[in-house]
Amino acid sequence: MLRHYLFVFAMLLLGASFAFAAKETPEQKRAAEIKNMPDLYIFGTGFGGDAEEAYTAALHDMVKKISQTVSGSTSGSATDVLQADGSTVTTEQFTSVVESYTTPASLEGVQVIAIGGAPTFERFVYMPKANIEKMHDRRRRSVADLARSGVRARDKGKVDDALRYLYRAYVLLQSLPNPSEVKEKIEGEEETLAIWLPEAMRDIVNKVSFGIASVEQDPDDPANGTKLVSLNVKYDGKPATTCTFKYGTNTGYSPLITARDGMAMLELPADVPMKPLKLYVEYLFKSENHSNAELKPLLDSFKGAGLVANEFLINDSKKDLKADKKEAKAFQEQVAAGAHEGILELNSTENSPYVGLMEKIIWAINNRKYDEVKDICTPEGWMMFERLMKYGKVRILGKATRDTYEFYPYRDEVMCRSVPMSFTFSKGRQFTEDVTFTFNKDLKLVSLGFGLGSIARNDIFAKQGAAWTDDKKMVLVNFLENYRTAFALGMQDYIESIFDDDAVIIVGHVTKKLEKVPGADGMGLAQKEHVVYTQKTKKEYMEQLRRCFASQEFINLRFSDTDVERSGVGGETYALQLKQDYVSQTYGDQGYLFLFVDFNDPDRPQIHIRTWQPERNPELTPNLPPDHPRAGIFSPASF
Repeated sequence: MLRHYLFVFAMLLLGASFAFAAKETPEQKRAAEIKNMPDLYIFGTGFGGDAEEAYTAALHDMVKKISQTVSGSTSGSATDVLQADGSTVTTEQFTSVVESYTTPASLEGVQVIAIGGAPTFERFVYMPKANIEKMHDRRRRSVADLARSGVRARDKGKVDDALRYLYRAYVLLQSLPNPSEVKEKIEGEEETLAIWLPEAMRDIVNKVSFGIASVEQDPDDPANGTKLVSLNVKYDGKPATTCTFKYGTNTGYSPLITARDGMAMLELPADVPMKPLKLYVEYLFKSENHSNAELKPLLDSFKGAGLVANEFLINDSKKDLKADKKEAKAFQEQVAAGAHEGILELNSTENSPYVGLMEKIIWAINNRKYDEVKDICTPEGWMMFERLMKYGKVRILGKATRDTYEFYPYRDEVMCRSVPMSFTFSKGRQFTEDVTFTFNKDLKLVSLGFGLGSIARNDIFAKQGAAWTDDKKMVLVNFLENYRTAFALGMQDYIESIFDDDAVIIVGHVTKKLEKVPGADGMGLAQKEHVVYTQKTKKEYMEQLRRCFASQEFINLRFSDTDVERSGVGGETYALQLKQDYVSQTYGDQGYLFLFVDFNDPDRPQIHIRTWQPERNPELTPNLPPDHPRAGIFSPASF
């Protein structure tokens, strides 16, 4: 009897299993097949009250699996630096960091299967693992590009650019599988990046030094005891081309301060602890995380404050701040050195009338009596001078004397190069700039501009050959300086005048596009990432600039990797390729700027092509090796 019951029970179970199998839908069967191929596919399952909710949950489930795969392949040593206090992070914590970068929007080729409907929707998403490899390959290229950009910046003494690029390369490296095993050829040697990148950063910071050149009471704030401190900032024993740092306060840190050509000025309120004064070389640049929308989530999550020992004590803890005579002399020598261009300057007899003009201008700036110079300006010169004086709080670095002014002929004008000034804004951000003053033959100030910096200028002045006369070099330098100045001072009329009416203006940006993708039950939706190159008309571009100028307290352009070539067609036409950093009050970005400019009329240069791209695109230069300075950047050959 018992045997009979067992037989009947077994038959019922078998019938139930057959019934279940019979009810399995094609969608369920396809999902099960994919789950049985884990070497080929990555997948995720999600549930929700509607189809979109279930689809989103499935995508995040797949993202978590991708992130866990990356985290599981990461050695412990690579995650130790995530905590500033030296403690390690758990796999779960690190997974969340990687997951913040590996988002559904960054995935391509996602397929979706609709399994269940109301009241509980179920969605199954999957993609070939080969697509993940493609994503990681692109990131590896980005890591290598950032590392090489850091090396180029380091070699030019651009401490801040070098540290920014190397740190971002290191952070992005952590989102790759097995980051401790990733190798790239850097400076001709194959390097393990997880080791080389932080070592390169530490080596740069270790070669930075600060020296006090002067300490004075702030004439604009005598009651509150604010001190003005002029600093020499050196890298590897030479004036740092650029270096960004901050000082410690009782409540945290000061806003960022950028030194230029080895010079910086601190405005120290009386409540800042100065025994000792602590300076910190910046490499995180968290305020600029938004400049790379794709990398921002990872930069925001990554705790890298302990990666590099970046604290400097610049005076004995028992003494007040005071200037050092050697530092004061070196600072003044650098003020004078910034005026030298390596081309023939006016002699003392020729420059005599211009010296008096410069003394009047410097006096007016120092004493905040700007109207005193109106009579020595043309209308356009006065407009630019007024705008410059409103470009933050202006201070002149060092002591401008007759011996520090150097004057150069430029066509039928005379240029005084370069007066170092600091500009501080309401939010505390501070920049140091070399300012150039240009006078006409009637001894009137006609324009002024922000200099390129010593490295960029020397790159142009070092050009050799019969085609590279001093006059042509000055035309190029003057154009690039005017370009920087126009953006800083919001000179839209000037920018409009230098663009040809039919100029090709191309802007590249990373975008997320919702696209239909095939699924077993029809078409689903998934986001895909694209670098979109948009061509704008001159009118559209000018309207974009107008809105930008109206919304920002300040705009500051920085150029690096400056490369200028004379074109073989069109007479005096030149191709300019530059790495550009754009910083403003609420926005910033980094990318590659290409300008094709007609200088046949030096007084009216015309931009025929202007392109901007957020990163190098290897498809633009398939014949160049990836470590070539021009690899992946627009050039005349692109048009």
